[in-house]
Amino acid sequence: MIIPMKKITVLCLDSDKVRTLEELRDLSILHTSISTNVETADVASLAKRLAEVNRAGLALLERKGVSHAPALDAEKAVDRVNEILDAQSATEKSLENLNKEYERLRPWGNFSPAQIHELERKGIFVTLYTASPKAMPELPEGVTAEEISRNSAQVCLALISRRPIDIRNLNTVQLPERSMNEIETEIREHQAELQNQYTELENLTSSLDAIREYRAEVEDELTFARNRDGMGEDRAVAYLNGYVPVDKVEELRKAAAANGWALLITDPDPGDDQVPTCIRKPKWLNIMDPLFDFIGVTPGYRENDVNLFFLIFFPIFFGMLIGDAGYGVLFIATALICKYTVCKGKEGARLPLNLFLLLSCMSLIWGWLNGAWFGIPRNVLPSFMQGLNFLADPAHSPLACEIAEKLHPNPAGLKDKFVQWLCFLLAALQLSAARLFKTIVDLRHSWRALGNLGWALLIWGNFFTAVNLIVFSGTFPTFAYYFYGIGVVLIVGTITLEAALNLPFALIGSFVDVLSYIRLFAVGLSGTYIAENFNKMGGMVLDALPRNLFVIGLIFLILVAVFGHILNIALGFLGVLVHAIRLNTLEFSNHMEMQWAGIRYKPFSKTSKNPIKEHNKTGEKQQEDLSMIIKV
Repeated sequence: MIIPMKKITVLCLDSDKVRTLEELRDLSILHTSISTNVETADVASLAKRLAEVNRAGLALLERKGVSHAPALDAEKAVDRVNEILDAQSATEKSLENLNKEYERLRPWGNFSPAQIHELERKGIFVTLYTASPKAMPELPEGVTAEEISRNSAQVCLALISRRPIDIRNLNTVQLPERSMNEIETEIREHQAELQNQYTELENLTSSLDAIREYRAEVEDELTFARNRDGMGEDRAVAYLNGYVPVDKVEELRKAAAANGWALLITDPDPGDDQVPTCIRKPKWLNIMDPLFDFIGVTPGYRENDVNLFFLIFFPIFFGMLIGDAGYGVLFIATALICKYTVCKGKEGARLPLNLFLLLSCMSLIWGWLNGAWFGIPRNVLPSFMQGLNFLADPAHSPLACEIAEKLHPNPAGLKDKFVQWLCFLLAALQLSAARLFKTIVDLRHSWRALGNLGWALLIWGNFFTAVNLIVFSGTFPTFAYYFYGIGVVLIVGTITLEAALNLPFALIGSFVDVLSYIRLFAVGLSGTYIAENFNKMGGMVLDALPRNLFVIGLIFLILVAVFGHILNIALGFLGVLVHAIRLNTLEFSNHMEMQWAGIRYKPFSKTSKNPIKEHNKTGEKQQEDLSMIIKV
């Protein structure tokens, strides 16, 4: 649930604000409302230092390998990495210029510019000149032309004369400062220098852990400096604004009494969009946190916590979009190997791996129910792996045929119909659940919340309409008309004038939202076809080769199939990112009336293990009674 917040103003003596911030940081409950645009010399210096640390850490992370070099002190390592990166950038730019110069001189061959200058001093003038092979110009009298090279685009000539040549009408080439041999030597030197820089960066990866800790220290210092320099001041009093969960206010009161602070505690204004969102939930719901962190969304303070809805529906969507039990087994094996080997003991990897295990299990379950195992035909699989005919082959399912007979669908089009029906059922369940939840939550504040109940009825009417149009024609029930009628009456009777202007589009949109869930079937089916066809392509390669090359053909079959399945898995994950997340954060969230514009509750606290250095800290002064200052 989203915890109600209180808006807090902490007042202290201006001379005591550093100690006050230290106490508040140790308390770790106040989400400070300080602009990140605080511009002071100290803040600018720390921000610059943080950028340097991030740059160094990212550069080492890209080259992370096994380094046995001794780790440097974090600050020295950051400085050295940035020095190397600057030098590397300069070397790469210089090398690029040398390569361009080398390519420019290639048509002229290897010659010494110094010799040409020496000839000029002796009265022999040499000018480099290029011309089109189709239009060779007439040369001045007394000028001899020696062809150096030729291609389809140009002819390279050396013009030789006993007097300076008038070059105003000639396409001359500027003499280089160095010969090609000298440039080649410089290129090799620059390449060796780059290799040395790469090697030193590889060795510095041993300092990566120290740099991570140092980064947390610098971040803490920067946050501290921003809060310190961003505090308001009024004569001898300094004050800091922020927000605290209601159940932590008493803790803040006790700290204020112990430290001589004054507190102003109010409820946030209705239009205050800076109130952070503090979500508290059972531990078993934390499994969805990696998903919210990945997509970078937070519900607004006045919105609703939808963790439970995501936990119920997102794994189902994942399973239907991936749609293969074999992939699910691979995912589970990969997650377990990572969990108990590579990531063992790493707390940060626990929740992502647990979520991945949950999603993988849903992929296994859905694929198993449909008899989908690496695109292998169902009829060659063992019976226990062939899944349910009801979903995979309804024509051979007595239950499916019995339902079909009652619904009077087209028997020839029975395949995949129940999966499509299930997609629309999921749409009706998720979207109507959002509206019913909104009805229950908002009815305490306004009778207009009954309009959400009308939308829920409308969604179920849309479900029957979608099924009638796409899945089982001629099955629209009579009672669905009442869903539409009662739903529209509730919506119109509770709608505001502003929302009424958009009502026609909203009605159409609700039907489109239900239709949108058919993507679960379409994307899942495409993945099945991709897997099957890559298997067939591998088989075609095997069949095309003679029998004496059976082993080679088998290798090619495996390579083609493996490539196809890797591609299919990648496309499956892309489908999850595009479709499963969309259905939850767009269609569902629209009916939950969520904008995901929240600010995550992040109390002012210390994240680094080492103590924070104090900046511009004045000498300790005897604490005074703040109430006396306020009275003055």
